[in-house]
Amino acid sequence: MDPLRATKVLRQPGPCLVQNPHSAPRLPRSHPLSSAAMRLRRFGPLLLLAACGDPSDTPTTASAGITSVTASSSTGATTSDSGSSEPTPTTSDGSATAASEATTDATTGDSSEGDATGTSTTTGTSEPASGTAATDTSGDTAASDATTTTGEDTSTTTGETSDGTTAEPCPIGQDGCPCGQSDVCDPGLECQAGLCGPPAPPVCGDGDVEGGEQCDDGNKIPGDGCENDCTPTPMPANDPCGFPSDGVWLEIDYGSAFTSTNPDWTYSPTPGWGEADWAPQGESWPEVWDIYQNVEVEDDQIGRVAIVDGNGALQIMFGIGGLTYDYATVCVQGRSYSVGSSVTFTVQNQLNKCGATGSMANDWSIHSTGVDLATCIVDNNEFQGLRIFASGGSGALSLKRLRFTLHGAAY
Repeated sequence: MDPLRATKVLRQPGPCLVQNPHSAPRLPRSHPLSSAAMRLRRFGPLLLLAACGDPSDTPTTASAGITSVTASSSTGATTSDSGSSEPTPTTSDGSATAASEATTDATTGDSSEGDATGTSTTTGTSEPASGTAATDTSGDTAASDATTTTGEDTSTTTGETSDGTTAEPCPIGQDGCPCGQSDVCDPGLECQAGLCGPPAPPVCGDGDVEGGEQCDDGNKIPGDGCENDCTPTPMPANDPCGFPSDGVWLEIDYGSAFTSTNPDWTYSPTPGWGEADWAPQGESWPEVWDIYQNVEVEDDQIGRVAIVDGNGALQIMFGIGGLTYDYATVCVQGRSYSVGSSVTFTVQNQLNKCGATGSMANDWSIHSTGVDLATCIVDNNEFQGLRIFASGGSGALSLKRLRFTLHGAAY
């Protein structure tokens, strides 16, 4: 065959077929084609390379940590590099050749041009093309360096809102926030169900004076001293004895008392002068003394009363430091304890023995008797005692109520 024609055949498209050089017929040296055959042997690999292409241009396949290179040769040999085993080329007929034989120099017969045993072999083995990404058996790839997952969670459920944003923490003790230790909240707030908030509005009639209440007697009965809106019952222009209700005053009432020294107290609604201002020196409020400790509290025909007979006396201890007045009066309500006669009683200031007397009938009704003390009370004195005792008649007074008034008071 003409060598040029052979070259054309080798360049034909399609699978590159290489005949086994050991199976080719030998030609005598004098044969016209022997010289061409020798040249073909010498330049055959170059022609084969031109016809089949550079093995480095072959496609590569990377899978499961193994790089495989498939050579485009007539034998269809394939080399696989696992990183731990030698490559095993495979021919089209399924035979396997050891790696050392596959890499045999294709020009082993070059020393003797006419050596009939000279062979020309192309194994198709190749190193992976430059720039080809390879995956090793450890599973570490360049891509693993590009994406890193730390597994660290920086989100928090504290203060997280429904839209995924994080709200500012709620300061303890503030409005709408959790209460502090011992249910403490900021000033003006109180702890309710674990949260701080404005105090509940006061409830009039619960017996607790709170909020804007001026009084709270535990009921909503009007006219009993505290109205159903928790304001004091307006005082009439005069007291039961007809004296004006001006100035400052205090009143004791035995209607619900159990002992003579523990009556109910009421004070005039005068701004700046109340219970503590009536207190004698060294005390926090005015007091009632049972001088001879023999005054009993009993149920009488007019209700509960303190029985003050000729052997007993009650004394109201008070002080008026920083106060002056025009005159003083005492209104006594009750009756004579005896059903046979009326009773005479005396009211006086024990500090100077200045006082006046009054009388009361014995029928079964409440009588009101007024006593004018004029100026028996000493101005600006912090320790005085107003005493009442039975001084004549039946000799026993059923004392229901007593009001002591300083008219025209200035303080």
